[in-house]
Amino acid sequence: MKINDLIFGNSDFSKEAEDDLWEEFRKIPEDPDALRKLVEYYLPLVVRVANKLPGNIKEKVSVRELIGAGVIGLHDAIAGFSCEKNVQFSTFAYKRIKGAILDDLRSQDPLTRTQRTCYKEICAAINKLTSELARPPTDEEIAKETEMSISDVDKYIGMGSEIINLEDEFEDGLSYMDVLADNKTPSPFDLAHNALALSKLREHFRELDVREQKVLYLRHYEDMSVKEIAKVLEISEGRISQIYQKVVLKLRAMMKAEELT
Repeated sequence: MKINDLIFGNSDFSKEAEDDLWEEFRKIPEDPDALRKLVEYYLPLVVRVANKLPGNIKEKVSVRELIGAGVIGLHDAIAGFSCEKNVQFSTFAYKRIKGAILDDLRSQDPLTRTQRTCYKEICAAINKLTSELARPPTDEEIAKETEMSISDVDKYIGMGSEIINLEDEFEDGLSYMDVLADNKTPSPFDLAHNALALSKLREHFRELDVREQKVLYLRHYEDMSVKEIAKVLEISEGRISQIYQKVVLKLRAMMKAEELT
């Protein structure tokens, strides 16, 4: 089976074939050929898990790498599954596959514990202030809440732009990042999902400060690169990344606050 066939979901396996493969595997679990056939059968499940990850994660880690990590989880799921479990294998395996991918992503986190703690404190402060003020907090308000300087807040937010934020990315519900980063052809459900999110995004867009609005507009409506935006606004590329990450954090905070009202 070709990897492109898996990525685009082309599979013609049947339930009867699935049962036959499990029967063959259970007869001789040590048989590598039986295991290989079972893994190949469930590879489309691994691909679905990988493809459901937010677009900004897939920009940093290739789908093939995510699939590779997911296959490890699939092997663990096959080894740990019992037909006596009152659950379908696909349901059981989904958690193992996703867990293996998340473990692999966490291993790629470049931040120290202190840096990650500071970044999380800033995120928590933005969420708290957004809820209390019913608007995005200013840089000064964030700095005061975290007891950091504005430059330190910007520094840690800039570091955050280089990492994969698993806690934020894997929350359920609407995600502005899903909308902003999704470059695939959406399904009808996704179209409705994205239309609602974009409507809310436009409402909150006006609450950002002028420079944040410009960065978001140039990045997603003019489809400009960070380098091009930096040239237009006459500031460094690093500063653009900081501003963009701050915009994302504020939009998420506004969404969370909205869901609680």
